[in-house]
Amino acid sequence: RESNTETVVDTVMDWVQEVRSSRQPVGTETNIRNAPDDPEVQNIRLTSRGGEGAPQAKEAKGLLSAGDGDVDDDFKEDEDLDESEPEPLTLPESTHTLFFTQPVCSYPFGFALSIVIISILCLSMALKNNLEDSSPNNPLNVPVNVSVPVRTAQYMAIFIVLIMEEEIPTGLYLLRMIPSSSFKKKFPNKKYKKFVFSAILRIVLGYIFLGNVFIILAQANGVLDIFYDVLSLQFIQGLDDIAFSLAKIDVFGKRLQRACTAKLFQTEFEKQKFGRSKKASIFLRSVYFLNFIAFLGGMIHISMRQTSGYYQCNSITVDFGSAVWGDAVVEVSPGEFEEWTLVFSTFNGVYKKNGTQAGRPVYQETRKFDRLPYDYAMVPLIVPAEIKYSEDVDAWVFTHSKIGKKRGDESRSWLLRSPETTEYDLLNVGSDWEIWVGVIGATQVSYSCEECNTETDCNLNGQCVSGACECNEEDETSYLGPHCEVKLKNSCRSIIDENVNSTWSIVKYSSSPGGPIDTLFEEYNRPVYTHVKGFPGAKEDDIHWLLYTGRRWTYIEFNPREDNLTLETILMGTVNYHAFWYRAFSNTTSSAINLISDPTTGDNPVGVDWYKVTDHGDQFGPFGALSPLQKDGQVGRGIFRCAGDYFPVIDGLNATEQKLENRQLPGN
Repeated sequence: RESNTETVVDTVMDWVQEVRSSRQPVGTETNIRNAPDDPEVQNIRLTSRGGEGAPQAKEAKGLLSAGDGDVDDDFKEDEDLDESEPEPLTLPESTHTLFFTQPVCSYPFGFALSIVIISILCLSMALKNNLEDSSPNNPLNVPVNVSVPVRTAQYMAIFIVLIMEEEIPTGLYLLRMIPSSSFKKKFPNKKYKKFVFSAILRIVLGYIFLGNVFIILAQANGVLDIFYDVLSLQFIQGLDDIAFSLAKIDVFGKRLQRACTAKLFQTEFEKQKFGRSKKASIFLRSVYFLNFIAFLGGMIHISMRQTSGYYQCNSITVDFGSAVWGDAVVEVSPGEFEEWTLVFSTFNGVYKKNGTQAGRPVYQETRKFDRLPYDYAMVPLIVPAEIKYSEDVDAWVFTHSKIGKKRGDESRSWLLRSPETTEYDLLNVGSDWEIWVGVIGATQVSYSCEECNTETDCNLNGQCVSGACECNEEDETSYLGPHCEVKLKNSCRSIIDENVNSTWSIVKYSSSPGGPIDTLFEEYNRPVYTHVKGFPGAKEDDIHWLLYTGRRWTYIEFNPREDNLTLETILMGTVNYHAFWYRAFSNTTSSAINLISDPTTGDNPVGVDWYKVTDHGDQFGPFGALSPLQKDGQVGRGIFRCAGDYFPVIDGLNATEQKLENRQLPGN
């Protein structure tokens, strides 16, 4: 009997496999009942009621029952794959639908049109506002750099935005799933072209939304700003759905309510075949993927430019004001310190980017003569100052490796510092800085990017060429400075001192070997005036200059013969001139100044009050005792007046000055 039962079980197992292979869901009892009158099957019927074969029969019955469930599941799964019948498709409840369900000259159509116009205007105004401060080199107004949390939020927002945006997939899905034949079958009196227009309008609004979002992400400086701005744009984009919901509850009138609750919104379109549905699914996924790739690729491109310093200003012009520190501690040699008069304006001028620190540019001081790097080999004393970000004080700082707050101050962390900030762009930092003048004080620091984008950046006095201003040379006026902000009139190319009737003139030199003598000799973006005649006590071979030092004009004199100076030394000293390191304002008897002007940002020494320095010492101010030189002591009169064009060849000019005038200066 046991052998016979095992044979029956094997037969039933084979039969179950046949049932599965035929994909016919069959119930256990029914199958046994309808099976052929096989003795083995009959034996299952008998043994299932009891007896020695009952366990095997029960096992077989269990296999049949289990197999039957598997057959049902397999059948359903394969049926889903084969048929892939989508849910019934109805028209979206949106004011966009009113474009093709309502007549053109109707209140509902006009209402839908007004909602679209409002949405487009709001998105367009947002786009225009975000691009207001753009420039040709930075059309999206991207910040120079951002912190790690902001960058992380930017990339997370890409996924959030693509999930939130529904106009593009909705429009594409409608176009794909409602062909002309289906539309005309359901709405024979409606125009399919208007339906297509409505769907395309959705897509256009969706891409305007995405364009705005991309600009917001590119311009982001804060994490919360990203999500607040994105939500604001999402609200604008969703106006059609909000307006439709309000219209359904009779907020805008019965006529609009009837249009928004019409039975056509319940119309179900015929189910598309599997092939068309599958293609639609693939198409929508492709659109999502392409949008994602566009967003991700754009953000990666911007991030790489930010980290490489592409958006940072490469050159800035800085003005530290007129503050003076009378006993600055200067390391003149390793371990040796002296106290000098530090006039902060002597460090005014152009600073160029030289590396980065804490993700921000480090700006290094350049020569006052031609805005090029200092020649350390020829003038080792001059070490350029730096403007950079300090994580120790969480601020931008002006610092110098040779100038400290006190003797033994190895850190020399800062001489000026900005308010606390995490800003990556110095140009966005406030102008109210703290300054060290023995104690912490306050001052105003101004800075601007030396690079130009339009002629306006050159003060309309020059042409913007490749990001740099090329200043105009007009018949009566020449322009100087990185922004052509200094005006040199022909009438003031020579000046006369009304006290002693001495004459001073600008000097030109050749900027190339054997070239014409047509380049103006200047320091700190102002012309250098050299003595022509009439100055009391002038000796042969003396050189006398009126020199601008960042905020003040000063007078210097030297005699190359008496000081054993070679022409090369004079030329190198001129090219690498720095008023602080040349001690133009030293309060010592051996190298004291003789003449000094009031602070000024004017173009020349005319109209500026001057003083004669009569005494030096701790009793007096940082420049010494000052005696006014104006006639009758009049304040604001000045001592110089314009005397006409300059002297290209000056009678009586000593040989050294002639060589200086007619020779090419080094470094050009």
